[in-house]
Amino acid sequence: MLTGVVAELETLRYTPAGVPLVGCLIRHESQQIEAGNPRRVSLELAAVAIGDLAQHSALSLGSHISVKGFLARKSQKSNHIVLHICSVKPV
Repeated sequence: MLTGVVAELETLRYTPAGVPLVGCLIRHESQQIEAGNPRRVSLELAAVAIGDLAQHSALSLGSHISVKGFLARKSQKSNHIVLHICSVKPV
């Protein structure tokens, strides 16, 4: 699970197969304990919601969300990582 703020939100678009898709950028900031010491964590992660989730999700610019999903390459030839959102809830 990852919590954060929707920092960027793309327009809803459709794959060649007609499946709805929306991309976004999630900004996450937290403090974690690593090896017994506090560590500040800050990152921005590209994410994508596909299907019904793209059309009826809680994704809106500036919203605080909690997402669950999986990481995958942006494409087979890319080394860029994208979070594929499986569920999203407002926080």
